Amino acid sequence: MAKQNQPERWEAVIVAAAMAVAGTLVMFDKLGSLVRSGMLSWQVALHPAPMLLIVVGAGLLLADQACRGQRDGRRKGNHE
Repeated sequence: MAKQNQPERWEAVIVAAAMAVAGTLVMFDKLGSLVRSGMLSWQVALHPAPMLLIVVGAGLLLADQACRGQRDGRRKGNHE
């Protein structure tokens, strides 16, 4: 049961969906002008791609280790 000062789950879902739609509209609005001006091209996108893949991979590995640590702690009886 939710506490008194917490919003209902459906309210949070509606707010998240509205923010996603608004953000998508803003992104596509700006994306067109970037492509037309030539600031966004395949050469520009491919140059930092290897570093981006390394950062995303490291983040996923750290998240996986954190989840495994929490699961192991719960199995041993260490509840938070």
